Amino acid sequence: MEMAQEIQVIPPHTTRVVELKIPSELGYERVAREAAATVARRLGYSPERIEELKTAVGEACINAIQHGSRSDARMKVVVVLTANETKLDILVKDPGAGVSPPSEVIAPDIQAQVEGRGQKVGLGLWLIRQMVDEAYFVENGESGENQFRMTIYRMTADKGASRQNTSRPVVDPEGSDG
Repeated sequence: MEMAQEIQVIPPHTTRVVELKIPSELGYERVAREAAATVARRLGYSPERIEELKTAVGEACINAIQHGSRSDARMKVVVVLTANETKLDILVKDPGAGVSPPSEVIAPDIQAQVEGRGQKVGLGLWLIRQMVDEAYFVENGESGENQFRMTIYRMTADKGASRQNTSRPVVDPEGSDG
């Protein structure tokens, strides 16, 4: 007997927000990964897109823990998941106690890394940009915190989501669906 998976569809013009505060300690990124996966499942995302989302959320949280909070468990990393009928936005915030975010993300030289002569940082951000539709740091002004936003669009049966992999969201000025 095969069980059908029930897909929840958010009614038009409805937004759902889930906010998590996790300790800035490696391992807790798994809580954020699973929360994002649960929200995406409720929205009817495909298993492949959910796995990509989990990878991206995990990498963003690890960056926030290691670089933005210096792995200080007394500090918190905040993950805000905002879902509507067209997309899931993920905002990962850390107190900004560590290093500043990079101004650009360069594709890694995998062969150089395998040979031990490549740069060891930046791979996570590059990977995130391969997994989601939009990924960029938000200007944080005077607050001092780091904010990293990702967006993953819902896909329909006749149209796949386009991967923009940009440092800023791209808006189609003509409003075409591609």
